[in-house]
Amino acid sequence: MKYYADDVNLHVRIHAMRSRLIPLDEYASLLREQEASYDKSLGPRGMIEAKETAFRVQIKGIIHLAEATQKYAPLFIAFLRLYEANNVKIILAKAFGRQSLEQWYNIGPYATLDKGLLDRELSLGDVQAILGGTYLADIFEGRMTFERLEARLNICSVRNLYASSAPFRPEARRDFRDFILRRLAVLMVIWQWRLRVNYHWSDERIEAHRDELSAIFGDSAWPQLKMVEGVLSSRLEEMGKGSGQTPDPADVKSYLERYYYRWTSSMFHKDFHSIYCVVAYLWLLSCQIRNLFCVIEGVRFGLSHEAIFEKIISDV
Repeated sequence: MKYYADDVNLHVRIHAMRSRLIPLDEYASLLREQEASYDKSLGPRGMIEAKETAFRVQIKGIIHLAEATQKYAPLFIAFLRLYEANNVKIILAKAFGRQSLEQWYNIGPYATLDKGLLDRELSLGDVQAILGGTYLADIFEGRMTFERLEARLNICSVRNLYASSAPFRPEARRDFRDFILRRLAVLMVIWQWRLRVNYHWSDERIEAHRDELSAIFGDSAWPQLKMVEGVLSSRLEEMGKGSGQTPDPADVKSYLERYYYRWTSSMFHKDFHSIYCVVAYLWLLSCQIRNLFCVIEGVRFGLSHEAIFEKIISDV
């Protein structure tokens, strides 16, 4: 039976699921369990299988929610398909002859691609034909270098999520898009910082790429971007006073990811009946998935507990 839950039922379930997210102090025991059970002799394949299993366990609740409520189903499906974008990147990497870890994100009945594609030799034309008529078809517009397709894939995935709010009432749609635009702003600032520091791009060249996003999300994206840039600027000023050096892009990413996590977590309890708790839970869950991957990767490569915990973002 599908679409059996009303809004109140859904929000009750979301609050229950939020209470079961892993608190920071439980990651230590999870780390010890992973060390005891992980078979390093399996090499990269063992890490991939462990991460695929962790993902399936974490995401199954969202698959159930997509079947429970008609109004929110497009949102839950779009969230799942953010992960499917990584599957497309793997297929594209194979088509371009690039090496990549073939970790597959299983999103159940909402998948556009089948894992069996990993066993096939696919050309770029084959991938384009497979994605034709899907929500990812227009990633092939313009130049088709691997880097260009990967960038367009990221934008298309966010746009698909952004559009999933169409069934909502105007107020809920505005609140939802505020979440997405702030997340997009965080990603853009991280991306710009990496291009500026690691690749020495000029401000003019970076600005040209920002204009592409303006065509998709409109002028409403820029107030959020300026706000996040302001947060980062204040932080960089503090960091610069202590070291006098330009912060590494990895430090910028860590700071802004933690900033967004704190903001998202604070928004969860803003209004029980609003869209806030639903969207906040999705981002908190995505962070938990990332944390579990950090634990698995850390064990695989023999990192210290301290090094692993530096990468974990969770409630204190």
